Amino acid sequence: MKTKTNKMKTKTKKWVYHTSHKFTEADSGEDVTLVTQLYKIGVYCIVNNNPSMQFGSSPSSLVKMEKRLNKQFINGEIKNLVFGREIAVTKDSDGFFAEI
Repeated sequence: MKTKTNKMKTKTKKWVYHTSHKFTEADSGEDVTLVTQLYKIGVYCIVNNNPSMQFGSSPSSLVKMEKRLNKQFINGEIKNLVFGREIAVTKDSDGFFAEI
């Protein structure tokens, strides 16, 4: 006798963001650079290569940040917006972030 098994497909969430961001503040003219590094538990970020300006983030937060940067660029709040290499990230079977 054959039994039918129900296999549920689970959707895996995918985030696409850029590994670096560079722009110029429109009002002050200050250049800002943000570099990121993906780790299994999150994303390490550092601003202007300054150790006092480092923080942890998540891929989803970086996607939201890029949307805000694009809006600021369109509104003229920042200029010379340049994105670095694009990566796609998901969670692996153990729940850790992994580049795909």
